[in-house]
Amino acid sequence: MFHVGIDISKFKHDCFIATNAGDKIGSFEFKNDHDGFQTLKKELESLGEQSQIKIGFESTGHYGINLKSFLSKLAYTYLEFNPQLTSKFSKATSLRRAKTDKIDAKLIASMLGHFDYKSLHTSFYHENDLKELVRLRDKYLESRSKELVNLTNILDKVFPEFKPFFRNTLGKTPMYILKRFKTKEKIANLNNSHYETLRKMSMGKFNYPRFSKLRHLAKTSVGVSSEVYEIIIPIIIDNYYHFNDLIEQLDQQITTLYNKTGSLIHTIPGIGIITAASIYAEIGNINRFNNAGQLTAYAGLDVSVNQSGVTEHRGNIVRRGSPLLRKKLFNYSFISLRFIPQYHDYYHRKKSLGKHHKVVLIHLCRKILRMIFHIESNKTSFDINKVK
Repeated sequence: MFHVGIDISKFKHDCFIATNAGDKIGSFEFKNDHDGFQTLKKELESLGEQSQIKIGFESTGHYGINLKSFLSKLAYTYLEFNPQLTSKFSKATSLRRAKTDKIDAKLIASMLGHFDYKSLHTSFYHENDLKELVRLRDKYLESRSKELVNLTNILDKVFPEFKPFFRNTLGKTPMYILKRFKTKEKIANLNNSHYETLRKMSMGKFNYPRFSKLRHLAKTSVGVSSEVYEIIIPIIIDNYYHFNDLIEQLDQQITTLYNKTGSLIHTIPGIGIITAASIYAEIGNINRFNNAGQLTAYAGLDVSVNQSGVTEHRGNIVRRGSPLLRKKLFNYSFISLRFIPQYHDYYHRKKSLGKHHKVVLIHLCRKILRMIFHIESNKTSFDINKVK
């Protein structure tokens, strides 16, 4: 058995090859380009059967994407180590404060002999593509929210009565009014022709009494007047709808890719396709985890523990891993109370004991992760009777 440790960097990678007994076979450096990858291919082929080769490297974000794709196409498996784990392993094996790319490659090769080789590659394409899409969608979602906040802040200055009139929800009709008429002065001068347009747009919900009241609010508004805001408001609204269109396009692609994964996370009540796809993409291959506890640690939802002698201190959650995964789980944890009776009862039982709202939701996040681990590991749909 051969252990191949690769230290990944932006422009080049360092490789160290050893036997499972730790004897060095060779080490070399190869560039992050076609010629460099061909060098790696020749070295791997010289070792013989693929089943006798273990390849490992650190999880280094997008710098390792090309290498993982290349190895997957050649049908090689690999194992990704958490950088925190390699750092701890390095400190445990040596007191020297020496860190180079060559040393790191040798260290990773050594680690392959001390940890279970949970090989990955079979679902790399779907996982990577889906992860790129859901993370981009989340960025656009945040950008859209910021534009809405910007618009609200401006309305507080120029027409503070506007948003409360629409119950603090800026839907299609109020957005049209703002983009088309821009200022409270123009809104105050709306006529019956404008009313008909707004009535049809709102499918009759924006009736004449409301139309009349809006004009009155505009006439008596305490908001400031400035031509600058007349320019800014349409720009913000255009940005908002631009991000909205991009999110809709991404949703279509995400749905298509997720349907190819065979995941069953979406069978959990209250979890839509987009949320399921986000959770699936951030977790990755479920076979990397031996149990639900490892998945909880991966998500950064386990609690830090500091024990010495008879004293033990438990702190906050460690917050390592994917922030997007934690966000999706936390958001769903509250939604789950409406769909899963066991979670509803658990939440209110803990609240009655004095637990803080967010603390209970974190506990629910762990329960949800254990449920997801069971569903994905056993390839079985959600069963309400198995919820604990």
